[in-house]
Amino acid sequence: MAIKRFFLLIFILLFLNGCSSLNASLDSPSINIWGNRDYISDTEVDNSTSEQSEAQTELDPVIVSTQLALQSNPAQAPLQTNVQEQMDEFLAGNDKEPEFDNIWDRLPRLFQFSDIDNKRIQAQKKLFIKHKRNIEKISKRASPFLYLITDEVDKRGMPGEIALLPFIESAFKTKAYSRKKASGLWQFVPATGRHFGLKQTWWYDGRRDIHTSTHAALTYLKQLNKYYKGDWMLALAAYNAGAGNVNKAVRKNRKKGKPIDYWSLDLPRETRKYVPKLLALAKVIHNYKDYGISLSPVENTPQLILVGIQSQLDLSKAAKMADISLKEVKSYNPGFKQWATDPEGPHHLLLPIEKVEQFEKQLALLDDSDHVQWQRHKIRSGESLSVIAHKYKISVSVLKTANHLKSDRIRAGKHLMVPVGSTHNISRTNIASVKNAPSKSKTLNSSGDKLTYTVNKGDSFWVIARRFDMPHRKLISINGLSSSDTLSIGQVLIIGQKPDIPGKTSSNNTREINYKVKRGDSLYVISKRFNVTINELVSWNGLNRKKYLKTGQKLKVYVAVNSQTI
Repeated sequence: MAIKRFFLLIFILLFLNGCSSLNASLDSPSINIWGNRDYISDTEVDNSTSEQSEAQTELDPVIVSTQLALQSNPAQAPLQTNVQEQMDEFLAGNDKEPEFDNIWDRLPRLFQFSDIDNKRIQAQKKLFIKHKRNIEKISKRASPFLYLITDEVDKRGMPGEIALLPFIESAFKTKAYSRKKASGLWQFVPATGRHFGLKQTWWYDGRRDIHTSTHAALTYLKQLNKYYKGDWMLALAAYNAGAGNVNKAVRKNRKKGKPIDYWSLDLPRETRKYVPKLLALAKVIHNYKDYGISLSPVENTPQLILVGIQSQLDLSKAAKMADISLKEVKSYNPGFKQWATDPEGPHHLLLPIEKVEQFEKQLALLDDSDHVQWQRHKIRSGESLSVIAHKYKISVSVLKTANHLKSDRIRAGKHLMVPVGSTHNISRTNIASVKNAPSKSKTLNSSGDKLTYTVNKGDSFWVIARRFDMPHRKLISINGLSSSDTLSIGQVLIIGQKPDIPGKTSSNNTREINYKVKRGDSLYVISKRFNVTINELVSWNGLNRKKYLKTGQKLKVYVAVNSQTI
């Protein structure tokens, strides 16, 4: 079976090329990544079909090794480190170049190709200087992500020039999309992206995910450099044209007794300009002040941090919890194409570092049922799951997962819960009955030894029970009601008994939270997150303080309702 899969992979790869071999269309006048048609015309990029068809005939021998490298070092690795520890490290000033306040001043210290110069580089340098306003525009787009990319390049010991590749590839447009369907900052084509683990679904495109695509691109570049025995010029050319096509040019020169370095190879015109562009840009950035270029300031400190969210999350909710705009959340996380993250992952978001602590506290208090908004749909005669899914613009698999359906069979008159975004516009004519989940501002009340809840507009037994993680039949029973009864706004329902909390002397208005331990959590971190003591956590859960917490372990935490929203 393994041999069969190997040959199938080789067959597929015969139709693949390097990430950027299909990026020439981005440099064409029809898709101008620099935002200035004249500038592209001045670069004289030739996007001829003959060179492109030739560029797609050779096998890239580095894709498989990159795939294996990514599997052994997945992009989710940073999430294994506790976010709080990362923030503490950053705040402690453990930056590798603390003497630089600006990332543009730090970058040249990482450059490795400064001594390389020739007419081809000089020609590109003149064009950059001539159109310096375009560089200034791109530097502004780069500002949220440049530290993240530069720091990762530095950690891997790679040339600093590589941090500037998104200038050449996509002009730092996170949603850049070429005629050859290459996408994202690093311009991966669909097939190469999938081979590198960059998932592409209705919900999500990993090629546009800043974290995962940067991880994949840098791993690919490092594998190319290894393949070419440390020759970065050939590695960069292969990133653009594909290693198979670079090898073809090398074989051609070798047969003719010519040198086989990058500068001597007969490569496609776009690839012949690709490396000189990067080296010329680095020279301009190195002396940007001398050329009168005003680069958008980027502090030499982390701007964004990767945060785990454990499950699907409405992006508008994420924005509210982080106290930033929805537009900002989407700009930092362009990989998520819809109103929410992919229900099947990845479960992470890039957020401004100063907002992470607040976001994590709010996320910990958010019930699983409140991660997305829901609409209640009454099934009509003749409707199928595919028809309903189409109405709400979601996939059938998401609809089945949300309703715990094992088959596609549904019955008219029954109801389905449909996940929709809080900003998602759904026609009322398509919805027989709408029951919105209670918002987080609706709180529990205390009455004697009972915890009660006041019914709000749109509530139903099912929605309230789901909100408080209890069977809806139990909710009906403890209130002496029947399932046919109609709820009225302002009606008070009993939710349960007030908990008897060990170690708490004043617990008149409290709520029990079932908290799932995340990677990197400790009793100290959890106690700070919920403003309780370590002794209380130990007492409530019968813990042994000498034993470490396990990821996924569930803990009971009691918080005051009057000080927290529910």
